[in-house]
Amino acid sequence: MEQAIKYSNTHIGIVDKKMRKAIVLFANKNWKKTYDLLHFNNKNIEDKNNREANLFTAFAKLYCAAQLENSTTEQDAYVLLTYTNFEFWPYLEEHNFPRYARRFACHFLAYLKNDEGNYTEALDFVDEALSINSPIDDLDDVPLYEQKISILLTMKNMESAYFSIQKLLKVDAENETFITIINTEDYKIFLAANNLENLAKGIENETAKEALDRYTKFLNLNFKDTIWKTEDYLPNYFRKVKLVELEEVEQRLDFKFPSSYRDFVLKNGLFKLGRWNDYESSLLKPLEINTLHNELEKQWNSSFVELSKEDLEATKNLICFSYGDESLQATWYYCFDKRTLNPETGEMNVYVFNQDEWQFETGGTCTNNGFDLHISSLVNEKIEGL
Repeated sequence: MEQAIKYSNTHIGIVDKKMRKAIVLFANKNWKKTYDLLHFNNKNIEDKNNREANLFTAFAKLYCAAQLENSTTEQDAYVLLTYTNFEFWPYLEEHNFPRYARRFACHFLAYLKNDEGNYTEALDFVDEALSINSPIDDLDDVPLYEQKISILLTMKNMESAYFSIQKLLKVDAENETFITIINTEDYKIFLAANNLENLAKGIENETAKEALDRYTKFLNLNFKDTIWKTEDYLPNYFRKVKLVELEEVEQRLDFKFPSSYRDFVLKNGLFKLGRWNDYESSLLKPLEINTLHNELEKQWNSSFVELSKEDLEATKNLICFSYGDESLQATWYYCFDKRTLNPETGEMNVYVFNQDEWQFETGGTCTNNGFDLHISSLVNEKIEGL
């Protein structure tokens, strides 16, 4: 409610007296008069050229209808969804209230669908509400998780309910709404096998394949019975690799692939994370693998005039084997750093090339399986972001 009042004072420009009166009535929590004024004078109040006024009208009607337990709540909720059907920018403050308003509409529709026995639709609305968030918003996920868990329990989908309980406790460690279930032996058994914290971190010295399998398990649990399609995020193995292809790259670049990478791609092939973005942490095809020096010269037409002699030499010792995530305008390539070669193991550290960081410092001799550690860390980052 506070977000709506702030929004009306900040973003709604010149409006007629009835709209201003409705805003004052709403601020004073006079639900019936606000709803009647907005409902019966709808044509006069709604300004088709003022999206902000329309958005406030739709939200205030739904909010008041909900307080009054009005039978038109469902219709008002769908109207509000219409007015908030646009792309939200996470760090755009003026989208704070539209985000809140859409979550509010989804939350109420989930309650209504649940009461009607339409549990699948109810879950879809809860999941959409949970997906609407921003680092600059102060949004409370607890009621949504409680609602989702209750729906899943009604559906007797215990595995998904148990997993959602873990996420609820992550945002509210003292929550005791489902304490009876938490204390059951079934939940404890499930937790031992599917602990969210364990899936988020992985085991020590895990291989790349173990890390990707952990990510797959996390996604399958996390997205089960939701509107999101797991396959949109799963590791997508898109191409087999032959030994002769790797040997040709090694000869071309005077370079030896570390065994952690070589063994992985020969057994599993190349992968990318998800199926939509071709550059989402996608392993490069053998013919595309190159030194960072050559890639920058070819793709960016870089003359290297501002690089020191040491940095210029460093770009020749960094072997690009994977894209980063260009959509974030941050990591462009993951590279094997020949400067960190461990002569005993043949392993190298993975260097992250960021377009804003042109300082090529080395981390010293590699003391682990570089590729395995890279994939494990990458999976940890992806899980943390979900």
